[in-house]
Amino acid sequence: MTRAAEADPAHVSGPAPSGQKLFTDEESRSLVRRSTLRGVLYCLVDVAVLAALLAGALLAEHLLVQLVLSVAAGVMIGVLFVVGHDAAHQSLTDSRTMNYVLGQVALLPALHPFSFWVKVHNQTHHRWTNLSPQDYVWTPLSQEGYERLTPWGRAAYRFYRGPLGPLGYYLIEFWGRRIFMPSAAENGRYTKPQVKDTAVVLAAAVAYAAFLGAGGGGEWFGAGKAWWNAPLFGFVVPFFVWNTLMSLVIYLHHTHPELTWYDDQAEWKRDASQLESSVHVIFPGPINGFFHWIMEHSAHHVRPAIPLYHLPEAQRIIEERAPGRVIVFRWTVAGHLEVVRRCKLYDYRAKRWMDFAGSYTT
Repeated sequence: MTRAAEADPAHVSGPAPSGQKLFTDEESRSLVRRSTLRGVLYCLVDVAVLAALLAGALLAEHLLVQLVLSVAAGVMIGVLFVVGHDAAHQSLTDSRTMNYVLGQVALLPALHPFSFWVKVHNQTHHRWTNLSPQDYVWTPLSQEGYERLTPWGRAAYRFYRGPLGPLGYYLIEFWGRRIFMPSAAENGRYTKPQVKDTAVVLAAAVAYAAFLGAGGGGEWFGAGKAWWNAPLFGFVVPFFVWNTLMSLVIYLHHTHPELTWYDDQAEWKRDASQLESSVHVIFPGPINGFFHWIMEHSAHHVRPAIPLYHLPEAQRIIEERAPGRVIVFRWTVAGHLEVVRRCKLYDYRAKRWMDFAGSYTT
């Protein structure tokens, strides 16, 4: 990639070779090889760090220290969630039972019943990636679809597509609507695994609420603290931060001036490619590694069976062998705001992004 290309958030590198296999047979076998030991260690380390941050947030005496540790705990919920995400794809370890157990543990702080996440993510998003309305992950509206919304609907959509949209998008549109006890109209009849997994999450939530309530009402977390201190720093702040982070991550995965969306299934089947359905976002410094390489997302969509610890190698290979088909976004604040400015509405016929006035921005 050229220096100029790296500076352009909308850059897509040059033409891709045709008819070329992305992975050799040997690479395919190596990249999907799973390690139960590594999967367990990722989960245990993340759980330990999260527990330490929550304990610090509850026990610290100064509000500012509590706030910092509480925000860090919210970020750590997101890091742990990546482990659960891999477990849901059966890519974390080589044991289905272990994947289920680790997935339950990793998704629990985010209050995500395991089977609901599998339905929303594996069975819907990965099956219908970038096909509207089947894929409902940050799906852009056409100008006609936007104008059909109620005034409240248009206001909500404009907010979500603005720079502060991640503050509410995932919390309202996903967790509150599709993940945590969704309505019958949204989900249909609950399956036995969904009932069981929801019961696990509810039991854990009630137990944690009782723990925070008892501790906040006594002197467990320090004498003289207000009753709201433990619930605020032990749950509200981390949960809000986690949901905001999740909103931002999936927005970056599937929103970009060069990303193509479809609303015609026949066209989607003919032209769409998992290689081109998401963005490889490169954050500064070690951030990608800290988040377990979930931003190497084009490799994940090409082969969901690749464990998180093999994603950097898989991403490197596909960018070398199909450079013109991989969208690479080197994240900066200015670049992010430019993506937000340009990606409001979508013309599904012209395959171009628009602003709210209907003017093309790509």
